[in-house]
Amino acid sequence: MATSKIEYDKAAYNDWYKSQNFEKYSKESLLKMDDEIRSKVEKELKTLIVMDPTEYMLYHKYAEIQEWLPTQSMSHINWVKRLIWKMNDKSDFRRIEPELIYVGNEIEVKTKNIWGQESTVELENREPLMKHWAIMRTLISSGRNDGTIGRQIRFIVRDKNTKKYLGVICLSSSMAMLKPRNDAIGWDIEKNFQKGGKLGCLANGQSIIPTQPFGSAYLGGKLLSLLCLSDVVQNKWKELYKETLIQVDTTSLWGEMKGGQSQYDNLNPYWESKLGDTTGQTPLKPRDEVFFAMREWMKIREPLEYWRHFIEKGDSGNLRMREHKTRAINFCYRKLGFKSSDFISEQKRGVYRAPLYKNGDQFLRDEITEDKLIPAHDFSVEALTEFWRFGSMGDTTKLDKETLEKLGNNEKKIKMKKRMKGMVKGQVDSWSPDKVIQNQGSASDWFLELGSLTWQESKKKFLDQVGR
Repeated sequence: MATSKIEYDKAAYNDWYKSQNFEKYSKESLLKMDDEIRSKVEKELKTLIVMDPTEYMLYHKYAEIQEWLPTQSMSHINWVKRLIWKMNDKSDFRRIEPELIYVGNEIEVKTKNIWGQESTVELENREPLMKHWAIMRTLISSGRNDGTIGRQIRFIVRDKNTKKYLGVICLSSSMAMLKPRNDAIGWDIEKNFQKGGKLGCLANGQSIIPTQPFGSAYLGGKLLSLLCLSDVVQNKWKELYKETLIQVDTTSLWGEMKGGQSQYDNLNPYWESKLGDTTGQTPLKPRDEVFFAMREWMKIREPLEYWRHFIEKGDSGNLRMREHKTRAINFCYRKLGFKSSDFISEQKRGVYRAPLYKNGDQFLRDEITEDKLIPAHDFSVEALTEFWRFGSMGDTTKLDKETLEKLGNNEKKIKMKKRMKGMVKGQVDSWSPDKVIQNQGSASDWFLELGSLTWQESKKKFLDQVGR
């Protein structure tokens, strides 16, 4: 198969190629290999293409838990479950004092055995927080725990008083091709993304996941979204990467589904209103079993492309190609002869950003120097927590006269406005007096049971709850 003309370090590629000792295959063997992987991929795509986004998400979560659970210690999983925060009283939100616990930049180490096969080794550490982070990320989120390449800082969010877990956060390298975000900044792709550009001053909220019932009862996802902007996070980014964090951006998990609301809505002035949507033109992601088979095929049939996607390093020491897994999947689909209609997902996701400086866009466009930056808000954990508790209304349930007039004294609209502006207090005040405190959530608050169910049983029990 011919490779299109591309710029690459030929010497580095040739050194890698020689070190692989590639086996010689006959033409017939290569064609047979193509047919086998094409058949495997076609079967997977036929399964995926008919799923709606909710079933697609559960399908991947099911495959993940089935593979992950046998490698885990149940005593460790139960330990984590006991440490998840639970409600005692409706007013508990007043007593929560969140703290961000940095859990290290590495949880797993990639290695190779004597046959050159890649595997993952978990480092032993006396501090259990890294393990706890990974368990929570896997079991409390409906999205796969795929990890990330490049920059990544992870935190467990914990209540300082009870030492119980409120959720997990991971910030990673920001995505380059995020058009609504780039348009908001005023970035010229050709000019601003060259070597020496400021993409490293942006972070992506890759995982922002509350535990339950904290998430549903107390808008826990909103607190974690705010804490992603905290001075604790900003200082850690500067310490690790020697660049000032100017902005945090992210995409909502469900786009226009689930009523069109996300945990990043109604967080002004910290998070801006939705900037727009992604294109939705992303390839369907196969299960790991199929992906690794595609990857091995790519290594044999398209070694240069394999090297560019999975081996070639940039100046920072990380992989040069951004979003390399998605691009590799796309490349393999097309090389195997599948049309876009066979593998492209149309699901759009909302794009959000949180500027940390009033004039941060000017800095990112190289119009001012760093010493001219003006902080946008007080990003202390205490200030962000206070906003989460009471929103822009403060510790009150009263709306001003002007707002009431705008709402036409409509009781339903007034109640909704209080909930939106009053954050957690507005939510709690909307509860009926006889509301029961829920500490035992639904099945999808804790995905452990997927490890013991069949796929059909999993769909019956989980499908109507995933992505709530």
